[in-house]
Amino acid sequence: MSVYKSRRKDAAAEFVSLARELRKTTIRIIKKFPASYRWTVTNNMLTLAAEVFTFSIKANAIYVHKDMSKQDFELRHRYLIMAASSAEALLGEITFLYELVDDGNNFYDSKADYDRDFQTWTTVGNATLSKLRGVIESDKNRWASYCKKREAKRP
Repeated sequence: MSVYKSRRKDAAAEFVSLARELRKTTIRIIKKFPASYRWTVTNNMLTLAAEVFTFSIKANAIYVHKDMSKQDFELRHRYLIMAASSAEALLGEITFLYELVDDGNNFYDSKADYDRDFQTWTTVGNATLSKLRGVIESDKNRWASYCKKREAKRP
């Protein structure tokens, strides 16, 4: 059955595709930086982007349902929290790197060029973090609902 686009809900696994996009964007932008930035900043950023993506995939592998164990829920929740914290750290590093580039840019042609890259990067990062936080809240609500139903069924 077809559903009008305006009535569709976000896909549950959209956070995984956003995490993938954040990782790809990070790699594409980092490639533009000189090797002198590699040891000071960019290696850490690549690691953080990989963590966001990897933890998102791990969390997505554990589906929240009414019969899941508390341990499974906690594992999924832990993966989501780690993905969100890595995304938050990456956004902080993006801000730091922007300040470095803004202070002494010698590899971008113009301020407009690096402003565009950093704006794109920050937008993807914020969208990913927002989606992860939304999934964390949604999971908490669903889990609480399932727990209440279980308690109501007990004699």
